[in-house]
Amino acid sequence: MTRIKQLIQNKQTDTERQKGQSIVLIALMMVVIIAFVGIAVDVGFIFVRGSQLQSAIDSAALAGVVELSGWSPPGNATLEGNARTKSAQFLNANNMPVSVTNSINITNNLRVSNTPLGATEYSITATWPVETFFLKVIGFREPINLTRSATAAIFSLADIYVSRRVEDGVLSTSNQGIFGPDSCTHMGDPFSPLNSAWAPGPYTYTYRIYVPPNYENEVDNVVRVELFDPDSINTSQNTLTVLRSNTAINEGLGSVATKTCGSNGGSSDRVQPCLLTTDEQSLVGTNNIELDQINPFWFVRIDENRIPPSSTGGRCNTPGSYTPSSNTETLYSLYYFAQNADGTVVRVPLVSYIGQIGDGVRDNGDHLTDMRWVSPGATQPFSAVDSPGVAVPAIAGTADSFEIDLTNDVPGIVEDQSTGARYIYLAVRSIYGASENGFEIWAGPPDYVDSVPSEVNARNLHVLNNPGSHSSQGVTIYGLGNLPLNSNFSNPVDIPLIYVTPDMIGQTIEINMFDSDSGAAPPVIFYFDSLAFTPNNSTQGFDPNQTDWAKSFGINGQTDPDGIPANNRCRPPNCDNQWVGQNNAPPYRITIPGDLSNCDYSNPTMDTCTPFFGGRLVVRYDGGFADTYGWQISIEGLPYLVR
Repeated sequence: MTRIKQLIQNKQTDTERQKGQSIVLIALMMVVIIAFVGIAVDVGFIFVRGSQLQSAIDSAALAGVVELSGWSPPGNATLEGNARTKSAQFLNANNMPVSVTNSINITNNLRVSNTPLGATEYSITATWPVETFFLKVIGFREPINLTRSATAAIFSLADIYVSRRVEDGVLSTSNQGIFGPDSCTHMGDPFSPLNSAWAPGPYTYTYRIYVPPNYENEVDNVVRVELFDPDSINTSQNTLTVLRSNTAINEGLGSVATKTCGSNGGSSDRVQPCLLTTDEQSLVGTNNIELDQINPFWFVRIDENRIPPSSTGGRCNTPGSYTPSSNTETLYSLYYFAQNADGTVVRVPLVSYIGQIGDGVRDNGDHLTDMRWVSPGATQPFSAVDSPGVAVPAIAGTADSFEIDLTNDVPGIVEDQSTGARYIYLAVRSIYGASENGFEIWAGPPDYVDSVPSEVNARNLHVLNNPGSHSSQGVTIYGLGNLPLNSNFSNPVDIPLIYVTPDMIGQTIEINMFDSDSGAAPPVIFYFDSLAFTPNNSTQGFDPNQTDWAKSFGINGQTDPDGIPANNRCRPPNCDNQWVGQNNAPPYRITIPGDLSNCDYSNPTMDTCTPFFGGRLVVRYDGGFADTYGWQISIEGLPYLVR
């Protein structure tokens, strides 16, 4: 009996001991469960904070990139500062703590760059130190630093028509013109001189050559890119026989005339340009003859021979006599963008050419490109009509000439998904010298080379006398955002700038102009070629009763149409070495018409009651003879998130 009682007592003791162990195990399990719950709560909290930070940084990037319209390498501290400020405002608006806003000021947390296709990308990175709750129990005492990034982009550079006669390649009222790296910006080129305040270091002008989607089917599979006068060599000849167009002959002017540089236009000094007057301009306005129906000039020289300043910080000068060693050597490079299988886009070099300077050291000018249209590297670089019969060798890349075969030379070329259009690009950069190199660009099918001359004056006459004989067949050349021009005309000229589509109604176009001096004259009038416009000789330059929409800027003593007072912007011709959008003044601003929601039809105005269905924005401007200046145009684009 006693042994049975002991066994029962021992059993009870074991059971009580096991009950004590279970309580300990349950307590330990509760700690673990609470820890896991705490971790889940903290991790979930961190995940929520990460999502909040990413949303805030996305909106901050989209807001900031809008402030970078017009940005270009190597940078613009003012625009970047504006972008940073706007991003900080959006972070604050999204209830981000001050530590997050301050983190975008850390070095490398804000970056701006241009993509190969010309868009401006803006990347920002921010960090949020997030305090935890339960994780502190298991040793995580410090905040968890959440870092998120976002990249937004905007494409604001406008495609600027390079020429009034971009379709038929006639040279008349203007041409392209850049200066050498040893020159000075006051000569009219804001970017190429190495001492530029706006683009220190080597600068490249970029041109886009638009190839329509049906080009191969209707024309050919070859785009011939031609350069006019790619050298900077000036002839010494001054007296020439000028031939007149059929229009002039039919109006009673003789078929030929002897003209001399100096007395009949331009200068007799070889260092200066010379465009001889043909007397045909007097016919404009008679018998409904327009400027583009006659040949106003006979081109002899278009380059300006200049020398660097004699001392650091001085102004560039005109030499006492022609100095070939200061002639500007210019690099012309064709390239395109190809899309890889993984979707990435790469720049592919095609072919290059270096224009000659004729100094007897670097070259002797033996390519004979002066005053001629030429396609470097082509089997037939000049027209067979007047070919000088010499080679113009190109520097081969993936192609060996400026005749680009769309079937073989541009594999994987990026196509516009909505239109099927493609683009070939031309980079133009001066690499030596202080002079101005005047040139021009044309592109189209090569089927005219046996019938249309290469020499500029012969080509001008041929195209005027045989309309349609030299057509680009839809191939169009644009300056990407910036366009360096040399004016050849001393009267107001209508210059097409950009094409504006109807979906851009209400957007703002910013137009900057550099170094409008030397013979230029106000006003600067903007209008659309699809809307009625009637110019006259009034102060504002047009008849408002016969004009649907136009804006006149730069009138002395008058506030500009965008509200900028008369003394805040420089006015042509007083813009030596200045942008009109400078010294806290914005560029010319134009709001595209067409929004009729505020129209009072009983009292209509241009801005509120003008319907708009698309058209070319044109500027009517008197640039003066031989004045080099620049256009810069940007459009408010819609920002988009890249990543």
